[in-house]
Amino acid sequence: MDPLAVREPARAARRDGLDVLRAVAILSVLAFHAPANAREALPSWVRTGFGQGWIGVDLFFVLSGYLIGRQVFGPEEPGGLGANLRTFWTKRWMRTLPLYFLVLGAYALKPWVFGTPFVGGGWHYALFLQNFTDLRDFEQSWSLCVEEHFYLLLPLVAFGLGGRRWPAFAWLVPIAVSLLLRFFTRSTLPEGLTASEIWVRLQWPTFQHMDGLCAGVFLARTAPTWQRWPGRALALCGVLGLATVVGMLGVCVPRIAELGGVWLITGLAVGFSGLLVAMESLRLPARVRWPVYQVSALSYGAYLWFGPIVRVFERRGIAGPPVLTLMAFLAATLAVSWVTYRAVELPCLRLRDRLLARFTEARRDVTAMGG
Repeated sequence: MDPLAVREPARAARRDGLDVLRAVAILSVLAFHAPANAREALPSWVRTGFGQGWIGVDLFFVLSGYLIGRQVFGPEEPGGLGANLRTFWTKRWMRTLPLYFLVLGAYALKPWVFGTPFVGGGWHYALFLQNFTDLRDFEQSWSLCVEEHFYLLLPLVAFGLGGRRWPAFAWLVPIAVSLLLRFFTRSTLPEGLTASEIWVRLQWPTFQHMDGLCAGVFLARTAPTWQRWPGRALALCGVLGLATVVGMLGVCVPRIAELGGVWLITGLAVGFSGLLVAMESLRLPARVRWPVYQVSALSYGAYLWFGPIVRVFERRGIAGPPVLTLMAFLAATLAVSWVTYRAVELPCLRLRDRLLARFTEARRDVTAMGG
């Protein structure tokens, strides 16, 4: 193994299929946001494919819901509600917040570095409320808002309200709520909005986009059942999932200004859930596993950093043959992500592990004293 390879300290055994899906998700997002000069020079059928890359965000939601659902439905921490909340939030926020605030700081420095304002910047970015505003800069952070709100609420429901003991279908209720809220929002929007303006108003608010996250939690809750299915059944889930994603893109995207946007998010959550069920047990050859893991491990940083990097490419006029420009954009994004992974994410993950170990030691001391 390359000594410079990305490694996460004390990480559990990884599942190759989930790494593949995570890598596909970030590469899709990067394709969608690739420098315009290179993207527009590509053949039309390639541009069409790149134009659907935004669905990588919805794939991320299903993956995230599944992974945090596995944490929620895993062994409960001794020490009651407080210990479970502390452990959950320490794990999630030490993973997501440090790099987010570093990138947010970079955007705040735009006026001094690039001579351009941080459009729309303000205190609401620190509280993850920007997905309820008209985002301009750091636009991709709307999805982080949805995730952070979910991280706040999920353990309160699971541990505080006994959600761990609820039947699995209860975790599908928020999907119906989001669908109904999108119907209501669409019916109350003013006339004259463009399709993109309508889509943003349906997509960004947290409670209108719980579909993927809750679908992932549902999969985590039911995993002991579907993980025992035979290979043919799992493959069928993958085929049906892919067909659902393609069908939703073909049917709903052209009608996004009508009711297509209302149904699209739910359809993608269902389709990507089928793909996750099919892919979760996948095992890759070692020579393929390494590059897939590298892209997967850097996906969070790449998602946060691609905005400033693509602006550098576009505003500095960095151009050349389209394929080379796209490769340079991808390489630059992953390189910056690797640097901040090593400098920020890994140290914070090590600190997180030390904090969790300290929590465990403190509980043992309390138990021993009580004994």
